Amino acid sequence: MSAAYQNYAITLLVFFGVNTIGVWAMNLQYAYAGVLNFAFILFQAAGAYFAGVLTLGPSTGSSFQRYVLGASFPFPLSWLAAAGVGAVLAIVIGSFAMRPVRRDFQAMVFLVVSIIAYDLVVSQPGWFNGQQGLAFVPHPFHSGGPFAPPTLGYNWFYVGLTWGTVLLTYVPIHLITSSPWGRRLRAMRENPEALQALGVNVKAESLKVFMIGGAFAALSGAILVQFLGAWSPGAWETPETFLYLAAVIVGGPGNNLGVMIGAALVLGVFNEVVRYLPNIGDASTAEAIQFMCIGLFILLFLYFRPRGLVPERRRRFGAAGRPAVVAAVPEPTDAAS
Repeated sequence: MSAAYQNYAITLLVFFGVNTIGVWAMNLQYAYAGVLNFAFILFQAAGAYFAGVLTLGPSTGSSFQRYVLGASFPFPLSWLAAAGVGAVLAIVIGSFAMRPVRRDFQAMVFLVVSIIAYDLVVSQPGWFNGQQGLAFVPHPFHSGGPFAPPTLGYNWFYVGLTWGTVLLTYVPIHLITSSPWGRRLRAMRENPEALQALGVNVKAESLKVFMIGGAFAALSGAILVQFLGAWSPGAWETPETFLYLAAVIVGGPGNNLGVMIGAALVLGVFNEVVRYLPNIGDASTAEAIQFMCIGLFILLFLYFRPRGLVPERRRRFGAAGRPAVVAAVPEPTDAAS
């Protein structure tokens, strides 16, 4: 295989790993706990930004890029710090965004926060380097420095590093979703009022899962930025959130394997197919067609297959947590009635 095809495969594999962690985070928030986070891309962008500035070193003010909180953290501290920033940001935003009782009101607050955050980033060049973003972000364990392009062997190493992190991420995700707390989250999704009547603090539980999802979303952004070596706010706009939401809906809400397949289809196949479309109109036409196809895809799945490609497994529990055997009850006969 030529170097060009290998680099293409490497890029697809890294993006697939990043998107897998991202959809697992959204699946945990939306499909398990019922938290419709329309600011999801904000957490991924925050993780990418902080992983970048925490490896670029302190900003001197004399270079072409200016930023705050610059440091020279080694790997994996930059990724762990980015995940911590995502968790803290989720607590701050969730503390006021989850005040409304209705989930749709919460979603609107998240959407407004995401738009405000984007406008703040691009309008403050001294904080986040404005629209230009960050460049020359160092790669983990790359001895050539930020200005030397990584070799083909290093890129394959980064694929292994990415998917090793994906496997490590799956462990807590699986433990959460298969635990008694996971059953509580599903109950909160289905009927939060009933759970509140049983003495469960639904807002506190929602904030917990929102914090965990925010940490994983920020981690996925950190992995991506240290692969690309650059960060730009234009790549993290609010509509990107709906690509992850579409991946969850298409794959199967509440199923970790299903949303992983959804990420491969929506965030992988769709993005690549659009590249091969004939040139129609200006340069933004392809992106517009992509989002139109995504919207149509969501509508079709919501209408014909609302449970997704791999539906959530039905869980039935009997005494002592054992699966219950449900016997069919015969219909009463006329004589018995």
